[in-house]
Amino acid sequence: MTLRAILPCIVAMTLALPGAYAQPKRPDASGSWSFKSEPMGYGCVLSGDMTVSRTSDKSYKCTFTALWSCKLRLPRSVQTEQSCIATQTGDDVTITSRMTRINKVDPADMLDMMQKNYAADHFTLKINARGDEMDGIFKSYGQAPVKFRKRLDLIG
Repeated sequence: MTLRAILPCIVAMTLALPGAYAQPKRPDASGSWSFKSEPMGYGCVLSGDMTVSRTSDKSYKCTFTALWSCKLRLPRSVQTEQSCIATQTGDDVTITSRMTRINKVDPADMLDMMQKNYAADHFTLKINARGDEMDGIFKSYGQAPVKFRKRLDLIG
């Protein structure tokens, strides 16, 4: 056989291999994430950890702990637990939250007021192509840029 006869066979076999024309894999929002907002008024920052689990092709359920901390006003900090749902369309991820519990407030005598007034934390994000970072906006009573970073499992 000549190279001229073999080459079309090689090309045909290569194209027949699984994944030859596969769509690029869409980044997946599921996993364990840490997040932190940019500073807002009074030096307030929201940070925390979130676990996201897929429930369908574009939907997720999630839970997270958050710490609202302020340098120049009271309360100095509020620790919360929240549940959430997330939807993903392409690289857009929207997270809508519900308050589960307020764990701690500093100063402690503001606990009752925070239980009545603390608003759930929501996020509008874009996930990167690698699926390990999300950047966007945190929204509650205020809003600020926020960064999410996926926690990678250590293999060992």
